[in-house]
Amino acid sequence: MTPLLRMAALVVAALTVSASAFAQSSLTLPSTAGVVNPDGSETIGILPMGNLSLPAECQACITVDFNDLGPEQVVAFDRYIRLGLTIETSTSGVVEGSSNDVPCDGTRSIKTEPFIGPFLLRFPHGVTSVSLDAGDIGPSDSDAITVKAFSDDALATLVAFDIGFLPQGAPTGCVRLSVQAPLIKAVEITSDSVYVLSSNSASGVSSYPNSIFMDNVTFEPAP
Repeated sequence: MTPLLRMAALVVAALTVSASAFAQSSLTLPSTAGVVNPDGSETIGILPMGNLSLPAECQACITVDFNDLGPEQVVAFDRYIRLGLTIETSTSGVVEGSSNDVPCDGTRSIKTEPFIGPFLLRFPHGVTSVSLDAGDIGPSDSDAITVKAFSDDALATLVAFDIGFLPQGAPTGCVRLSVQAPLIKAVEITSDSVYVLSSNSASGVSSYPNSIFMDNVTFEPAP
């Protein structure tokens, strides 16, 4: 083989290895889609199942990932009280583990039964920040998810809120929402969920309020 042919062969081999490495690295990257809040104030990424990492750690933070639950296992409101968290729903239903390991990070999440109740998190000792993952199994209805933080148990004083949006037809996934304040005693998670059957008629719109899953609740206890 002449020096020129040898050089050409090396170049081809190098390009083949580079292309293979690029393809492999591309396969491991999470697929995200940017969407905008209903009020247009902020862009939020949709993070699909299996690619959603846990919230950034801090030394004092506590994370409840619900992986200790079984499918459809009812969650007693005080199950995590030793960690400083209680979980309720404001309807007559219950909170339970998801049937499948979806949609946020490929592990157990929680939902309400019936699937129409908002979540209510209470922090008996108070916290200064709360983050959580909330989402749906898609493609399905759109979800405008709101997290409201209150400084009192009666939910009378709103101190922070965050909004995330999953458009209709989005793949299975979640958005990460967070709130911060000097003192948070309760957090309410609600969703306005709409499925548009036909854009030409109001009768072609169905509403599914609060039909969302929740996972990875991380909070920082108040000093």
